[in-house]
Amino acid sequence: MRRTRYSLAFLTAAAFLVVSCSTKLADQPGLTDTDLFSRGQQYLAKKKYDDATEHYKVLLEKFPNSPLAPKAQLALADAYMGDGKNVDAEVAYDDFMRLYPANDSVPYALFQKGELLSRQVSKPGRDQGKTLEAIRTYKFLLEKYPSGPHAETAAKRVGELRNRLAEHEVYVVTHYLARRKTGSAEARAKRALSDYPDTNSVPTLMSLLAEALAREGKKEESAEVSKNLQEKYLGAGEKKR
Repeated sequence: MRRTRYSLAFLTAAAFLVVSCSTKLADQPGLTDTDLFSRGQQYLAKKKYDDATEHYKVLLEKFPNSPLAPKAQLALADAYMGDGKNVDAEVAYDDFMRLYPANDSVPYALFQKGELLSRQVSKPGRDQGKTLEAIRTYKFLLEKYPSGPHAETAAKRVGELRNRLAEHEVYVVTHYLARRKTGSAEARAKRALSDYPDTNSVPTLMSLLAEALAREGKKEESAEVSKNLQEKYLGAGEKKR
């Protein structure tokens, strides 16, 4: 019981200390926007994210019209992202682009948002909402800044994410076949082949489509798909050997 009381007392004191430090920083006289930003950058470099975000937030609260405010807002987003606070980071990047739409760092903020979303994507077979969001973000970046410094990597990411979506479609079609929902499997496979014709999963999707068609008694269509699969993929592999 005594040990529990000591633990609770320690936690209470620690919480009070955190609040006190924050209050002291905000109320500390003589602090300039330059001081706050410089210290925030130092903490960020050391991956002391809580300290970094505290300094950036105080800067933005006390000096909203400072020339350093855009940099502080973007650094705040980076600090949240580094700390794994995905929701806060996404909001901070969006706020930066909303508040400073003409800033030179908007392409960077867009790219970082794409990276943030990319690391939250789910495995095939699960909800792919974040995958689609990430693709939209990268595509918007490519449309707005096609020659920007992040364009090449963004294009690569789009390709990788589209492959993931195609893999998800393979999972879904396979699931339908396993449950003998051949009509749904056929429709899903055809749509996937139409949506993702440039992905690594095309041969597998074609094979699944041929299987679905065969099960439905559509032998001619199944044979045609199998023939195309053989000519475009399997045959090409044999020739290379």
